[in-house]
Amino acid sequence: AYHTTGNFTNLTLDAANKSMMVGYVETPSTWLGPMRQGTSATDFKNINRLRMGSVPNLPVWNDNANPERASFADAKETYAVEAYSLELSFSYRLLVNDDMDAISRAPAMLGVAAKRTVNAVAWSPITANPLLSDGVALFSAASGARKRQNLTTGSGTPTVANVGALTALMRLMRGENTPEAVEGSDVLNLQPAYIVGPAALETTINQLVNSAYDPSASVNHMVYNPTRVLTPVIEPLLDASSTTAWYLFASPSQIDTVEVTFLQGQETPVTRSFMDERNLAQNFTVLQTFASKAMNHRGIQKHAGA
Repeated sequence: AYHTTGNFTNLTLDAANKSMMVGYVETPSTWLGPMRQGTSATDFKNINRLRMGSVPNLPVWNDNANPERASFADAKETYAVEAYSLELSFSYRLLVNDDMDAISRAPAMLGVAAKRTVNAVAWSPITANPLLSDGVALFSAASGARKRQNLTTGSGTPTVANVGALTALMRLMRGENTPEAVEGSDVLNLQPAYIVGPAALETTINQLVNSAYDPSASVNHMVYNPTRVLTPVIEPLLDASSTTAWYLFASPSQIDTVEVTFLQGQETPVTRSFMDERNLAQNFTVLQTFASKAMNHRGIQKHAGA
């Protein structure tokens, strides 16, 4: 009785779960850092993330008059988590004949695929450039409700000068517009923490941020390099969209950029297993439920690079 397929159910279950988690943990992922992990969702209903406008600067209070009343607005981004799943099936003959190589490798590949999927979904708003709640694309020139640009076009590789120009744009960002559609008075003074680029710009970006002095300074090689404070993030998923575009991200602890949210209990993948009673195949299913959403354009600057 110990040599029937019923025994393989218990034998392969732990191996599959452990292999899947090892693959998931060891797979590289670049989104966590420039982006934030949101509070886990409890269901598939819409998630509403609010942004509060700031209270304006205090005006002079004239004697014997009531203080002026502040006018400020809020905004929100809405999205919902989605389930992602895949299944592997091992036939009866494979279970009997295999020396565990397929059983140990295939579930690990499920874990790799799950981690890769999370990373791909996380970066999708950056390449898709979706509309935000103000009716303007994530990356845009000043247009409509968008009073300040976070998109720079034209030729421009990552250099100290170009990073400085985008840094200034980020620092000068204002908060939410007032209910009267007037630009707020609050200068956010955001500071970039990450420089993000495709694989095509990996050498350029790493030389820039890891040089003690400005690499472009030909006259005085002892010129200070202010980009050294940036953390480089190279994401090959960006190459399919553009091999020249690069980005500056503020720290998510300073302002929301892109948010990745998981369903509660599925921050890591969930594996299920079952045996098909008809053909005695052993099946393993991996499931993870999550979503990604651009929250705020102010903490991200894009240079098209061409």
